[in-house]
Amino acid sequence: MSNSINSYGRAMTNSVKFHPHPGRDMVVASAPMLRAFQTVAAYQVEYAEIGLTKSGAWNRRCIDWLVRRMDFPNWTAERLYSVNKVLDEYDVPPLEYLRVLLTSLRLGRKMGAGWRLTKSGMALAGDPEAAYATIAPAFLFRFDHSEGRRSGEAPAGDWELWLHAINRMPEDGFTLPDLASLVYGFSAGGGWRSPAGGLFSAVAMPLEWVGLLTRTGKGGMDEMVWSRTPLWAAALDFQRPTIATNVVPFPSRR
Repeated sequence: MSNSINSYGRAMTNSVKFHPHPGRDMVVASAPMLRAFQTVAAYQVEYAEIGLTKSGAWNRRCIDWLVRRMDFPNWTAERLYSVNKVLDEYDVPPLEYLRVLLTSLRLGRKMGAGWRLTKSGMALAGDPEAAYATIAPAFLFRFDHSEGRRSGEAPAGDWELWLHAINRMPEDGFTLPDLASLVYGFSAGGGWRSPAGGLFSAVAMPLEWVGLLTRTGKGGMDEMVWSRTPLWAAALDFQRPTIATNVVPFPSRR
């Protein structure tokens, strides 16, 4: 991941809005990225600040403390330590993204030799609905998540296309090849190097991190079943896409 937030990333959508009040209990229960943010605030209460490495990343002491407490599916301490002897920030991508995001939103910053949430950042952590309304759209729309894809090309399209397509998928779940077929045509196919593989890193996983999708299944990417969470309906407001009404018609030459 790059060291700074992408000011443009994928285009934001004007036909899908985040509700300001999706429900306090729902966002805490559903959104791993929000819980990670609150866990960072708890660490600051305990230790006053987060130590930094020479490169400006959060240090190992902090990362270990966070992963043992933040309740982030697929990024648990047990799973991470099964493949790493120690944990650096780059071993836990959700935390790497979170540091960059909070810094770019001016909710946290380097202070001396450490990093701290600002006064407004600490206050926001105590208001889950407001925190979610701030962090979730910024995380989705300001990063180019295709930078972190495992293989293949970045998926064509933007959040407007992807969110509306997912909203049309079956209630009982779908696979990413299913989604790719809807978006790109029935010949889209599967596998990490296919359009479905691009959708995994750029679309499905970010939506999982903000609590809008969940996945089941331990097979390969094509066998994972993705489902919209209750937060999807509570947090997102789907409107008709804006259609320009000020187009000047060109006179016919016939």
